[in-house]
Amino acid sequence: MATATMANQDEQRPSGKERGGGAEASKGSGEPPQASRFQVHKPGEGYATRLGMMVVLMSYAGYACHHWFYNWVYIRGFFEGLFSGTFLGFLTYWMFDATAANVIASAGVVVLATGAFVASYYYIYLKRTSAEFLIKTDGELAKVTWPKTTPWFRTDTQVWGATYVVLLVIAILTLYVFGIDMVFQWIANNVFYGGRS
Repeated sequence: MATATMANQDEQRPSGKERGGGAEASKGSGEPPQASRFQVHKPGEGYATRLGMMVVLMSYAGYACHHWFYNWVYIRGFFEGLFSGTFLGFLTYWMFDATAANVIASAGVVVLATGAFVASYYYIYLKRTSAEFLIKTDGELAKVTWPKTTPWFRTDTQVWGATYVVLLVIAILTLYVFGIDMVFQWIANNVFYGGRS
């Protein structure tokens, strides 16, 4: 009798596919839904660190764009030297046209800037592991007891004491490196180059 009752209950119980099936059935009902690939990971958290990292990466991108715009002609010279002695020399002739050169320089800047922005935004805001690292970094920085900065010019504040020590150490290390450099320069000039300066 008990066996028949259990069999009837098993028949009435919905199967895994009817309940949602597979991996979805194993998830608890309290878990949040999966985020979209293009959704910001934990928006609003780690704001300062994420924004600071974005500014740093965009500064590097700006330098790369500037470098490309004014120095891409070295790449043109490389390809000209590579193909000039062969029957493929005609492939580089069009790059010496002023209009084509401006288009290449400008298009390179646009491609570099766009690629750098998309990659930076992806790793800082969308990719879970790197975004989580920056969020935790921001949390750790919030725990730091920063020295009081007002009034910074008074000698009894923490900032003045820390600044004084840093400046003193930098001055000592500068003199030390300068002295070692002068010694090695004197040795190199008198031993290896026979007294020539």
